[in-house]
Amino acid sequence: MQGLGRSTFLANQATVNVMQPGTVYGDRLNQIDFRATKIFKVGGGRLEADVDVYNLSNSDAILTQINTFGATWTRPTSVIQPRFVKFTVRYDF
Repeated sequence: MQGLGRSTFLANQATVNVMQPGTVYGDRLNQIDFRATKIFKVGGGRLEADVDVYNLSNSDAILTQINTFGATWTRPTSVIQPRFVKFTVRYDF
């Protein structure tokens, strides 16, 4: 504000592309999920056991990153969820 004797240099900023848009891309996102199921006959019903493995290859692909030029340029802000296993059991009678 000029009335307070402060400079107005922040009001005159401009955005400039350092790189052409659409020329630089991150790594390809590859995620492999796996499921194994076994069915057992128990009594008058059936028991179904499942094992799910998500992100089997334990990829660490970047989902989002900081694209503003500066000290934090290309710093990841989120990555793909790490490998994890889920066990499921279901009984139908």
